[in-house]
Amino acid sequence: MATNTSRRGFLGLVGASVLVAGCAEKKQLSKGTAVAADKLKSLVPTRIPFEIPGLKPDLPGNEFVAPGFLTRPATMVQAVTTKPLTSGKEVTAMTPLWGTVPPGPGSNSYYDYMTERLGGVVRFNISDGNTYGQKLSTVLASGDVPEMVCVPQWELIKIAHFTEAANKLFADLGPYLAGDKAKEFPLLANYDTAAWQYSVFGGILQGIPWQNDPFPQATFVRGDILKDLGLEHPKSADDLMTLGEAITDPKKKRWAFGGMDKEVQRAFGTPREWRKKSDGTLEYKYETAEWAAHIEFMAKLFSNGYVHPDVVANKNADNKAIFGSGQMIIYWDGLGAWHENLDRFLPDNPKFKMEIVNPYPLHAGGTPIVWRNEPASMFAFIKKGLGDARTRELLALANWTSAPFGTQEYELVSNGVEGKHYTVENGVIKTTALGRKEVAPTYLFLSGRPNANATSQYRDLVQSLYDWESNAAKLLSNDPFVGLRVETPSKMAGLVTPIEDKMQEIYRGKRPVSEWSSVVKEWQDQGGNEAREFYMKVARENGRL
Repeated sequence: MATNTSRRGFLGLVGASVLVAGCAEKKQLSKGTAVAADKLKSLVPTRIPFEIPGLKPDLPGNEFVAPGFLTRPATMVQAVTTKPLTSGKEVTAMTPLWGTVPPGPGSNSYYDYMTERLGGVVRFNISDGNTYGQKLSTVLASGDVPEMVCVPQWELIKIAHFTEAANKLFADLGPYLAGDKAKEFPLLANYDTAAWQYSVFGGILQGIPWQNDPFPQATFVRGDILKDLGLEHPKSADDLMTLGEAITDPKKKRWAFGGMDKEVQRAFGTPREWRKKSDGTLEYKYETAEWAAHIEFMAKLFSNGYVHPDVVANKNADNKAIFGSGQMIIYWDGLGAWHENLDRFLPDNPKFKMEIVNPYPLHAGGTPIVWRNEPASMFAFIKKGLGDARTRELLALANWTSAPFGTQEYELVSNGVEGKHYTVENGVIKTTALGRKEVAPTYLFLSGRPNANATSQYRDLVQSLYDWESNAAKLLSNDPFVGLRVETPSKMAGLVTPIEDKMQEIYRGKRPVSEWSSVVKEWQDQGGNEAREFYMKVARENGRL
């Protein structure tokens, strides 16, 4: 049976959780690819830093710590003087959102202003970030994608055959951006080279990267509520169990925890993905004793009743909303959630105080580890087959939205229009009621931008985040594949969702803890052992084993 680009054909490519009958089952699976970063230089832009005159951070950054700005610059530089959208045709874009969807163009003064600045309408198809992976898989499987699609890295790694699907659906950006060609799009050329190298799929530059923080997540707490209860931040995983008992009071509609799995895994000392063993071989996180121990610990948090009922009922529950309500006090999230939650909840609750917890070990007195992120955490893709003129137009749009902190474009993408969506008092941004209604992260997801710790409207956040990153940078764990662009083998990618669904069921008591060993065996037999051979070959060829 011939393979074509019908919906059935794409289901065979991207069906991480879809079973395709017949000949699609016999399709040759991707074995994965790996390329050393220095071999990707010819495929990616030559970096040209975009300098903003007079812009100097109050807190200097380094390789792992974003520069901190305690005050807003008095003036913003206009980075792009021409409108990127010139064809008169609407842009269609699919993006995630962790929050309330704003009114659309025509009913939203922010969108209408952006339309004027950009020269055209961007029509967003906004999906719930908590279930975005499901929507993404469906859209990719259909073969009918919008002109621009945001794909988070944490969803991408769950999709079997993502590279093959991307190569069929999305444009090769190399002819427009490789080497010195990126000079046409100077704000894209401003990205770190490592982020661009991570945007190569199957030997083709396809993603516009969201340049990543080195730290994937942290534990956050409601500092105001902990203070009222006379409790302190956890200093070890052991403290979590103690806090669970001290905080949880269903009669007062208060539970200790939301999602905690990632931070418990880290505290128990599991690797983020692969780890080198003393015998020179690799083991995956699922196979480690630390992972098995974390599952038993998580199951106790659930069985003791310390986890909010919404999270118990739905692994994709909106942790942010529950946290903001005060019904849940501790959970893990990405670092960007800090200012997002302050934007969302502080206006209605001036006492709302979100605090970041220093990385903690399993037991008091131990040495914690911090996982190390990939160079990019999201990608914006452009649809294939749009023609040269339209592809350049969309790249110009991505270039405009890539403007770094200190530019007018950054302020518009992040905060809206001054005097309407926010005001500036003593150098500090104050979001208005209209801004809270109309401005949401949308244009933000059409590109990336260099990192800056610049939410100076929350001065304590800037200093606290800078201090946290400075401490966490000393604890970063070694990864045997740093500096390599490794694309996950399809079998392994396709196993993530079904295996971790079973893990979530063990947490919730739907399966016994003792079943985890058989789940690991299933993972090994269905593609994990094969993936290990691939990763060990990559590691040996690049001097990592």
